[in-house]
Amino acid sequence: MKLKYNLRGEEEATGKNREMAEHGAFQFLRYFFPSIVPLLIYLGVTIGLVVISSTLIYPFLSHEEYLRQKLNIYNSLGVFVTFFILKRYSKKRSSTFFGDASLNLKDLSLQKALLSVVFGVGAAIAISSLISLLPKIGPIATYQNSIEGLYRSWSVLLGVLVNTFFTPIVEEVIFRGYMLNRLLPHWGEKWALLTVSLVFAFMHGTSIWILYAFIMGFIIGKLAIKENNIFYAIVMHVGFNLPASVLWHIYVFFPGSEEALRQNKWMIALLGLLGLVSLIFAYKVYNRRNDSREVSGETLS
Repeated sequence: MKLKYNLRGEEEATGKNREMAEHGAFQFLRYFFPSIVPLLIYLGVTIGLVVISSTLIYPFLSHEEYLRQKLNIYNSLGVFVTFFILKRYSKKRSSTFFGDASLNLKDLSLQKALLSVVFGVGAAIAISSLISLLPKIGPIATYQNSIEGLYRSWSVLLGVLVNTFFTPIVEEVIFRGYMLNRLLPHWGEKWALLTVSLVFAFMHGTSIWILYAFIMGFIIGKLAIKENNIFYAIVMHVGFNLPASVLWHIYVFFPGSEEALRQNKWMIALLGLLGLVSLIFAYKVYNRRNDSREVSGETLS
């Protein structure tokens, strides 16, 4: 019997109905570990490429030089190799890459895409501004140091492509696509979304990053489930990552701007307020749009 699932947890089956999902530890083992196979593939491919290239191709580069000059190249290559493997993986399961990832590129809404970007940008600015206003001690200091490390390691064009586009695409395909898609029919929306969001969060390292990524991942997951399509999740993720790329360009091409912004607490607070207003605006317009469609659908029926 062949089953097909989508992000609403719906299923289409030919033949007999599937048996009820097992409970407890056996259920966890049966469904969780297969759901993280794409993640393990991505990590294995990327880490393998980095280790091989750093030891065999560029042994003359120091660790810092490799991170700054070559890391983004092999991270990008890892994304394409992972997608190739996932495509073969889906084909072997008599499915398709787009079906398993719940990525539908037909009948897309430009308005929804724009609202997703605005929400993502606004949320990123609001949360980052709040963190920047907190005392630089403990986890906050670690967060700031990791941000500075990202700036130093990026190449101009490839760094923007990796952080703003490649990373959101591969992470949404893996987490809100393959993983969430596999868990939803068996665990339901609540536990599937929490599990995926937690795994996504712990992939981001320090405590502040983990909290930030969990909130972001949960919101994006809700959007993916509601739209039954990870396209808008990808777009929102791009919005979350976009402000960092813009700021990095400003810091690079306008020396001294980073220090000036950090010292101007009122400007940071204003940017945070603008971000908050933007995400609230996007959220309200999105909900109003969906409510009006539901009302019109009820009227027609």
